[in-house]
Amino acid sequence: MDMMSARTNISRGRPVINTYNSTRQISTRLHVFVNKGNVAAKEPDLYDTMSKVIQIKQLVGAKGSVKHNVLDPKRFTTELGERVGFITTTDLQQDEMVISISEEMAITSIDAENHEVVGGVASSCGGELVALTLWLMAEREKGADSAYANLLATLPDQSYSTLLWTDSELETLLSGSPVLAESRNRVSELKRQWQELYDGWFSKDVSKFKPDTYNYEKFAAAFCVVLAHTVYLPSAQLFALLPLISLMGRTGNANGCDVDYDSESKQVFIKAGRPYREGQEVLLNDVRPNGELLMATGTLPETNTANFINFPAALIPADKYFVMKSQILESMGFSPQEYFPVFPDRMPNQLLAYIRLARVQDPALFAKVSFEQDIQLSQMNEYEVLQLLMGDCRERLACYRTSMEEDIKLSQQRDLSVKEKLAVKLRLSEKRIISSTMDAVRQRLAPIRGIPTKAGGMQDPNSDLAEIFQTIESIPNAPKKLFEGLLSWAKGEQDPDWGKGPIKKPLPKKPW
Repeated sequence: MDMMSARTNISRGRPVINTYNSTRQISTRLHVFVNKGNVAAKEPDLYDTMSKVIQIKQLVGAKGSVKHNVLDPKRFTTELGERVGFITTTDLQQDEMVISISEEMAITSIDAENHEVVGGVASSCGGELVALTLWLMAEREKGADSAYANLLATLPDQSYSTLLWTDSELETLLSGSPVLAESRNRVSELKRQWQELYDGWFSKDVSKFKPDTYNYEKFAAAFCVVLAHTVYLPSAQLFALLPLISLMGRTGNANGCDVDYDSESKQVFIKAGRPYREGQEVLLNDVRPNGELLMATGTLPETNTANFINFPAALIPADKYFVMKSQILESMGFSPQEYFPVFPDRMPNQLLAYIRLARVQDPALFAKVSFEQDIQLSQMNEYEVLQLLMGDCRERLACYRTSMEEDIKLSQQRDLSVKEKLAVKLRLSEKRIISSTMDAVRQRLAPIRGIPTKAGGMQDPNSDLAEIFQTIESIPNAPKKLFEGLLSWAKGEQDPDWGKGPIKKPLPKKPW
């Protein structure tokens, strides 16, 4: 059957429901160095960059697949190893077409639902990413007989996503990182999803769904490949597996390129987000933080200006103004418990505003709360908020097994495995965010010349030190004061009667 006739138009997409959004904090404190014996020493060679470049060029040269292209694949060497990227073959202006490919090369959940083997399963699984995973497993089972063999040849068998790490590897390498708890949660959800598919479909027809192909290990590996090589198309409102475009590098500074779909030409296209010179690497915009990128793609960019970690904040249920504060937050689009992104190069003003409201006890100050501007409610409230934020940062750093200095030394070792390199890079990026936040808090605490008292006021925290320094400064003048005191005493100046005339006593009365 002709490939085009077997497909449904990509524009028939459905809205996407993403069930993998939560981020949680781990609160376990451990203090041991990384034990390399707990990490798998032998890792698969997932990225044969030389053969991949050849396969990409063959794919791009296929007749009718790529309509417009000014890109050329190139091997790049990074601190994590080699990767494949794309450079321009000519100068480009902003909004100029970079590449457009036929929708035949964009695999969607519609293709999975129409598949002759897994179509029924994909239609009932309830998720686009799972449907694409089933399609990938079925097409890989065909091998060279698959109509998409050349397309699939550009994909790795699996990725370095933390969803594929063993639990001991997660505990050893990511202890203290929020990614540890989130990875475990997602692995648990993935296993639950697989069990539903197995009980409902695969176990009931082993002749159609061979256990060698349809098992949890291959399902998880294929799912992580889909996560890494799937791109969301806003105009079509669906995910598409794009092995060619998904190999492009990522950037979080919003000056890269965006991918979209044109329903009239039935093309997936990329336009330049800024001017490019010939030979420059073209990057895709991706504003996900490092933790999310590692879980989804199994790799980390060289730098990521969009990197952040989430800090929790919540109202106090026992607060007598809890209801009133909840109503204020609701009017501003917040709930009694929130997570706020904290970046390495800016103060989390919304987080500060939330904690200010959570801690203030003067209803007259509620009206001053602003999530748009950095407005202090009172000096005492600001002092308390900054101290709470500083304490949270200290607790987060204490949860890691290694310090920042130790991780810097580890990152310089050449015998680290890929997983160890990824873990060290992730931990360092998280610790830099926490440390920079602590520095910003210290700068804000410096001008505050007081601490809260039981009376509700602010007392100079250095009052005792000031008194000591005044005493020390008076010591050199002590001998002079002593001499002047003795001289004054010798003159009788300290006698209360000194300087007065003789006292005239009355004469005794005569006896007669």
